[in-house]
Amino acid sequence: MWISNVLIVVNRNNADRNGLLDIAAAVADTGTCVVNVDEDRFVIEAAAPSAVVPIIQAMEGVTYVRCVFSYLIDPAPAKAA
Repeated sequence: MWISNVLIVVNRNNADRNGLLDIAAAVADTGTCVVNVDEDRFVIEAAAPSAVVPIIQAMEGVTYVRCVFSYLIDPAPAKAA
């Protein structure tokens, strides 16, 4: 599975009046690991499955999603020698 480390910029004056923590909770509901919530800058740092990045981009209140880097996680367990 591909994982993307993303920075999510939130519009503090969005039409639905979604707060920063509300959007962080919605992001977490997509299976994303929220790493940091910067309340001063209205930015969320997260590690998201790459397939859900477009879903996060489409959320009301999300202005911009920046993919910092992506990496592959091997879901198969390692075999003991």
